[in-house]
Amino acid sequence: MSIHEDTLQGLTEVLEYVKGDKLKGRHIIATIPDDEIDESLLFYQKFDMLPASHKKKAIQYVNELLQA
Repeated sequence: MSIHEDTLQGLTEVLEYVKGDKLKGRHIIATIPDDEIDESLLFYQKFDMLPASHKKKAIQYVNELLQA
């Protein structure tokens, strides 16, 4: 299927689900290894300790890296 067809099918299923067809509901279970969760929590704990000006600089830096 093309991206357009996939999107159209997804939107159609969402409309059917909202109208009451609960068989159209989907779910995905994502498994994340514990070590990745621990690293993420540590990162966010350290990030939260930064002053607002440093948080802003960090976010700008990451955005620039993602644009490269």
